[in-house]
Amino acid sequence: MASSEPTVPTSSDTPLLRKTREYVLQQWNEQHNPRLVYHNFAQAAAVAESAAQIAREEGLSAADLEQVQIAAWFHNIGYLYDIHQTVETSAIRAEFFLAEQQYPPERIQEIRQSIVAAQSESRPITLLAQVLSDAILAYDWVESAELRIPLLQLERELLLGTPYTGADWQDFLRGQLQSKMFYTAYAKKRYEPALAQQFLQLHQTRPNPVTDTPAKKKKEITTERFDRLARRPLRSSIQTYFRANYANHIRLSAIADNKAHIMISVNSILLSVAISLLTYQSLTNRNPLYILPIIMFLVTSLSSLIFAVLSSRPRVTSFIPIPNQQPPNPVFFGNFVHLSLEQYETAIDAMLRDGRLLFGNMTRDLYFLGKVLDKKYRLLTYSYTVFMMGFVATVGAFLAAYFLG
Repeated sequence: MASSEPTVPTSSDTPLLRKTREYVLQQWNEQHNPRLVYHNFAQAAAVAESAAQIAREEGLSAADLEQVQIAAWFHNIGYLYDIHQTVETSAIRAEFFLAEQQYPPERIQEIRQSIVAAQSESRPITLLAQVLSDAILAYDWVESAELRIPLLQLERELLLGTPYTGADWQDFLRGQLQSKMFYTAYAKKRYEPALAQQFLQLHQTRPNPVTDTPAKKKKEITTERFDRLARRPLRSSIQTYFRANYANHIRLSAIADNKAHIMISVNSILLSVAISLLTYQSLTNRNPLYILPIIMFLVTSLSSLIFAVLSSRPRVTSFIPIPNQQPPNPVFFGNFVHLSLEQYETAIDAMLRDGRLLFGNMTRDLYFLGKVLDKKYRLLTYSYTVFMMGFVATVGAFLAAYFLG
C-alpha cells in the first residue's frame, strides 16, 4: 500500500555536502575495518537522509539543513580510528575537514557540538543536536532494527573480544532503550510508537523466574563459562593463569616431598638408635624404667615415619572408559596410559579442536592436583605432629625414669 505522506527529498545537493560525502566515503575505503559490520558508511548515509527529512519537517533553514547533514555524515567515522572514544574522534575529524574547506568557525563549533551532544547520555539542547539524535535513534532502533540489531551484537563482540549470552544481550538492549527518547515533534509522531513496540518485545523476552530454576541456571552458567573462553582468542592472561597455577602446584608438591624425605631420614636414624638402646643390656639392667621412654620413642618414630611415607608414596589414578561418556582427560598420564597411540592422538586432537574441552580438562587437572596436595600436606601435618609430641613425651619419660631410678 502506498504511503499517504508526500514524498520528501532525502538530501540536499550543495557543493559542500558532495565534498563531505566523497571525503567520508574515501575514509571508509582507506581505513576499512572488517569488524565494523554495524557502524559503517551505510549507516552514515541512512542517518544523513533521515536527518534531512526530520530537519525539513521541523522547518530548519537551508544552512541548518546543511549543517545537520554534515554532522550526520561524520557522526560515526570515529569508529575507524578509536573504538574507545568514537564520538570525540568523529567530532575532531569533522572539525579538521571543515576547517580545510574554510567553513565559518562558528558553524564548525555548532556541528562539533551537535555530534557530541546527540550521542551523549544527557539531553541535547540545540535543535541541530536534537534532529541528529532523533535520526540516529530512528536508524538504530526503528527502521528495520530487527535486521540490524544482530549486526550490532556481532560488532560489539568482535571489537570487545567478549561474546554475549542471550540474557546479557537482552539486558544490554533494554538498558539502551530505557535511556532513549525522541525530541522533535515529527520524530515523536512518526517513530515513537515503533520504539515503544521494540521495548515491549524486549520486555516480553525477559527470563521467566518460574521456569528458569536455580539448577537450570547453574547448569547454563557452568556450560557457558568454558564456552566463553573457547570462543575468544587465547590471550596471554589465560596462558599466564594456567602456567602460574601449574608451576605453583608443582612447586608445592616438591616442597611436600622434600619435607617427607626429611622426616623419613630422621625417623629411620632415630629408630635405629632406639632399637640399639633397647637391646643394650647394661642400660636397661641398670634402670628398667628406661625401657618405657625407649618404647615410646620407637612407637612415635614409627608412626611419624608411616605418615611421611604415605605422603610421598606415588598414587596414580586410572581412567575407566564408559561407553557414551566423555573421553578421558589426556592432560594427566594416568588417564591415557591404557590407550593406544592412535586413541591418544585422537583424544588430543579432539581436545585441541574444542576450546571448552581444552579449558575444562586443564581446569579439572588443576583441581585434582590440588586434591593430591591437600592429602600430602595433611599426612605431613600428622607426621610432624606425632614426631613433635612423641619426642616431647619421650624426653619427659626419660627424665622421670632418670630421677626416679
